[in-house]
Amino acid sequence: MSSSNDAPATLILRSVLLLGRRLRAARSESPHSLSTIAILGTLHRLGPMPAWRLALEERLQPQSVTRIIAALERDGLISRMRSEADRREIELSITPHGRNILSEDIGARRAWLEKAMDEHLTSQERKALIDASEIMLKLAYAHPEDEAQSGEE
Repeated sequence: MSSSNDAPATLILRSVLLLGRRLRAARSESPHSLSTIAILGTLHRLGPMPAWRLALEERLQPQSVTRIIAALERDGLISRMRSEADRREIELSITPHGRNILSEDIGARRAWLEKAMDEHLTSQERKALIDASEIMLKLAYAHPEDEAQSGEE
């Protein structure tokens, strides 16, 4: 468990990393990498977007995203289409097959987490975890430009 001497950031970091490891272990057997699942999740959550924005959202190098996009398209998990707003731009979107793959991958991890929460947490602890999750999402979605601006003040 945790030591009372741990700095809050250390405790949060350790718990997030350990929980992430447990959730990765709960994944069903899949030929799809976590990067693939993350990209499908971003396209599902935010909708169609150009490759450069996808790279920005995933905080990946454009060349890494290009390689992953090619594989996703080859497997029928995403499609390319011309942007309605700017006909020169190509947008990527998740296909129904991609949504199924994403749903299957997340389903196994969600089932593990729901069971673990039911078996090991009190209702008060579950509520505290949900509240903390909202706060952690706020941190996770903070953009680097926000951090750079706050450092200038």
